Amino acid sequence: MLNRIFLVATLLMLGACVSTQPISPKTRIIDAPSLNVVATAELGETVVEKGRLRTFDGMLLSNPLQWGDGFLLKKYTVSPGRLRARQQDAKFIYFYSEDMTSYDALLGTHPYAGGGLCRSIDGSGPVRGFIAAGACNMNWNANPEVAEIQIQDVDSPGFRQELIYNGRIGDSLKFLYREFSGDMMRPPFSQEVQYDLKDSTTIGFRGVRIEIVEATNTQLQYRVLSSFPDPGA
Repeated sequence: MLNRIFLVATLLMLGACVSTQPISPKTRIIDAPSLNVVATAELGETVVEKGRLRTFDGMLLSNPLQWGDGFLLKKYTVSPGRLRARQQDAKFIYFYSEDMTSYDALLGTHPYAGGGLCRSIDGSGPVRGFIAAGACNMNWNANPEVAEIQIQDVDSPGFRQELIYNGRIGDSLKFLYREFSGDMMRPPFSQEVQYDLKDSTTIGFRGVRIEIVEATNTQLQYRVLSSFPDPGA
């Protein structure tokens, strides 16, 4: 009897499944500030930044969610964390949980990698749950507390360069160069550089050319004449 109830419930949830398509990452170009415009940076702030990032839409879930009781219906639990948009159909986007479990009285608790949260493509209506992409119809035991976020593509994380103002001592200006792969800094490619304003008010580093307008130990006014070379695809 219990097996029949579970089978019927599963068929009801999966019966609405439709064809879904994988979601490709979005490419975002970072290139700041604009050329030939006077900009200002505080001590420790980025002076020049350039890069190419590949990201997915995501949700940050703040509260735990459950569906089912573990006896008549298998219980699914989604823990707080980041969920990445991986699939979509004509109506819904499916955000997969990396920390979801299933439980029933006979088999106990097991990781479950095929479900998570879903919402309409246009953002209207409630955030619901799914255990198989194509059926966005599960109502949780609580309203999902979510915020929209961007999640780095770990398979192709992108590349970013930045030059940071590190202050002035006498006529010398100090900067810190850093490189990032996705969210991770690449320490071997970090470098401290220093320039003497007596030599020139235009400084250069790896293709960057900056005209110094005014510099103190707390703030830099400058104009970017050229930035880092365009990052590769």
